[in-house]
Amino acid sequence: MSNLQESPMLASDRQSLLFGHLPAKLFSARSTVAAQKIVMTFLNPLLLLSLVAAGIPILLHLLNLRKLQTVEFSTLSFLKELQRTRIRRLKIRQILLMILRTLLVVLIVLAFARPTIKGSVLGGVGTQTRTTILLLLDDSFSMTGTDRNGEFLKQARQTAREIVNLMTDGDEMMIIRFSEVGRGEESQHQAIRDPAVAQRIIDDVQSNPVHTKLEDVLRYAAKLIVSSKNYNREIYLISDMQHGLLGESGVGTSAAEALFPPEIRLFVFPLGEGERANVGIESVQLPGSLFEPSKPFALKVALRNASKENLQNQLVSVFLNNTRVAQRAVDLASESSSEIEFSITSPTSGFVEGFVEIEDDLFSFDNKRFFTVHIPDRIRVLIVGRSENLRFLRLAVGTRQSNAGSVFEMSETTPERLGLTQLQGTDVVLLVGPDQLSAPQLVQLGSYVQAGGGIVVFPASSTQLNRYNETVAPTLKTPRVLSLDGAPRGADEETESFVQFEKVELEHPLFRGMFETETTSGSRQRSGAASQPQRTVESPNVSLSVRYAVGPELFPLITLSNGAPFLVEQQAGSGRLLLVAVAPNLAWSDFPVKGLFVPLLHRSISYLVGESSQQREHLAGQIVTVMTRAQTTGSWTLRAPSSTESILLPTRAGSHMRAEVNQTDAVGIYRVVDGSTTVQAFAVNLHPDESKTVPMEREMLLTLLRRLGLTSNAVVFLDRPQEVQERILEARHGVELWKEFLIAALLLAMIELFVARASRNELTTTSA
Repeated sequence: MSNLQESPMLASDRQSLLFGHLPAKLFSARSTVAAQKIVMTFLNPLLLLSLVAAGIPILLHLLNLRKLQTVEFSTLSFLKELQRTRIRRLKIRQILLMILRTLLVVLIVLAFARPTIKGSVLGGVGTQTRTTILLLLDDSFSMTGTDRNGEFLKQARQTAREIVNLMTDGDEMMIIRFSEVGRGEESQHQAIRDPAVAQRIIDDVQSNPVHTKLEDVLRYAAKLIVSSKNYNREIYLISDMQHGLLGESGVGTSAAEALFPPEIRLFVFPLGEGERANVGIESVQLPGSLFEPSKPFALKVALRNASKENLQNQLVSVFLNNTRVAQRAVDLASESSSEIEFSITSPTSGFVEGFVEIEDDLFSFDNKRFFTVHIPDRIRVLIVGRSENLRFLRLAVGTRQSNAGSVFEMSETTPERLGLTQLQGTDVVLLVGPDQLSAPQLVQLGSYVQAGGGIVVFPASSTQLNRYNETVAPTLKTPRVLSLDGAPRGADEETESFVQFEKVELEHPLFRGMFETETTSGSRQRSGAASQPQRTVESPNVSLSVRYAVGPELFPLITLSNGAPFLVEQQAGSGRLLLVAVAPNLAWSDFPVKGLFVPLLHRSISYLVGESSQQREHLAGQIVTVMTRAQTTGSWTLRAPSSTESILLPTRAGSHMRAEVNQTDAVGIYRVVDGSTTVQAFAVNLHPDESKTVPMEREMLLTLLRRLGLTSNAVVFLDRPQEVQERILEARHGVELWKEFLIAALLLAMIELFVARASRNELTTTSA
């Protein structure tokens, strides 16, 4: 009767198939009467022509009727009344037999015509109705996982092929890979009407490191499906339905939206069976550190254990330039994240490539994560200010000319002569008296720091607070100066009042490992408690200082005993500023002659260079902006991890050159070179949500779908691959009733046999 194999199902499933997949309008109290009717259609309507055979029993019945002449015999007249009742019953049975045989032929013909029952606002959707098929295919890296049925992506391609086989003349299909959504590739999603073309596209689908949220995919699908002119519109979602597809916000709590028309059906194919245990690297971070040759820096690694069991002795290794430099075994609690920190050292300078790796497991795509470190061997320092204010700065910067760290290349200019040319070749600016700069100079300086430059700002002896607050603060986005606290130092230093350091953020990278430690004594030692090391800070005597208005965007690193900040850090775009509260002279404090001055200035310069040059983590598919203040000419060459090369055309933007890298679909290290010089190196990694391989709960998906406008009645879950075509056809055309019609025909045949036998017995008795 059918080329589809019937799958066993419960009575509740049959009821769901009969009514659960019909458009929601059919059961709405607000629908029209026409929309509430149930329509029967036929998948083989041509066979209905065979209903003419139903006239055969009627014809035979008519032919059996004989018109006889009545002759009465007086001796038989008494029998008439006795036989009348039996003859009447015989005629009734004959008519009943005719009806039963006619219905039997009708039911058999209808069964072969494959009747279906379906609700419709149009009075029925037949097999010739054109269908728009939207195929949403998950091609993320999590689809490389496997179960007893093989790789998820291979299962997805096979399921997609079966859907393509359902296409008929006039149907159209659009195939959307998850990795294409939101990347400006909408024009590629043209309607496909040739099944062979659709099959080739599906066969070419490979895993892609680009991660896309399921909600974004569904929103994009809604835009495409609404534009279709066909009434019959279907969406097929094929994915492993891992929890990471929901993103950090989960299913969301925003108001419900009606993105999908009510007649849309969504078929969901959740792939993957059993527990999806996975351990992956979520992130690799370089916290604020001083990056100098042969000096250690910190590396933080975040791991996620997605399995339901605790893991012990998970081996984590760190590599620099393909050489293992650190290794550690860690324990991970079940279904949780953990962060560990390494202290590593690079023997070389420049752009150093690195990666973190863990042992292989079921999902190997997130077992390696890349990073880059820029360790400068030379730092270009520009000192800006009046000559009388720069003496101590010149001496401090000039002492850094050895192999103890990055060499400082120092240059100097006055505020009047500061221009774009000087900023283009500078890594860090030491600025004394910013209020002495003109408005165009401040704009150039603001562009410099926004593009990744570092500035250390000192007030000058001639600083004017009003001018500073009116020009410098709004242009450089620095805090306002509230007041000048104290008075300049006099000749008799012993009679002067001053303030000292009260609080130092010793855990900040600027101070980490800078100060000596000493062991506490006293009551703790006498009570047998272990000695505690403390770091001591030599504080200068501050007689005069500016009081910055500290806000939420500022971070005080050193605070004075009067509550005013002495050293403040501020993020500005890709760069940073360090604001010092005293001028670099002896009139404001004895800071320039303290032992703290030179190392703090050196570390400030190295810290600003390290913060501006270290590349933040980039994710696959993102646009990466490459910027440099180095002098370059002509085009740049981009070398991707796949060993392919492409040309970048940089443009001048203020004090720096910049170019955008759009093709970041490969995971690994990218290098941008100008001839033989590396302009920039950056790492591209997977989105951390890809490591959340645990499947989402079905109710969470339904909640998301309802919020976007898809009711539960419009969603069909297909968990068994062998029932794909059958369930789709039932949902598309309605529930097939040919089996029910055959059962009814069989019952009628049994009744016909019983009635026919009774009629023969009655006829025999009557004849006798």
